[in-house]
Amino acid sequence: MPTFEAKENRFYYNDEPVQLIAGAIHYFRVVPEYWEDRLRRLIACGFNTVETYVP
Repeated sequence: MPTFEAKENRFYYNDEPVQLIAGAIHYFRVVPEYWEDRLRRLIACGFNTVETYVP
């Protein structure tokens, strides 16, 4: 089973260091039918983390 942890000011996934690169999506400003498209676009741009907030 994959593991994710933070130690020594670094993030690790399966004991390998990983750099989090985040892009923001304000889901409440996007029509739900476009959510998958927007997430796929983030991935295509090289992001591996999604940042959002609850209004």
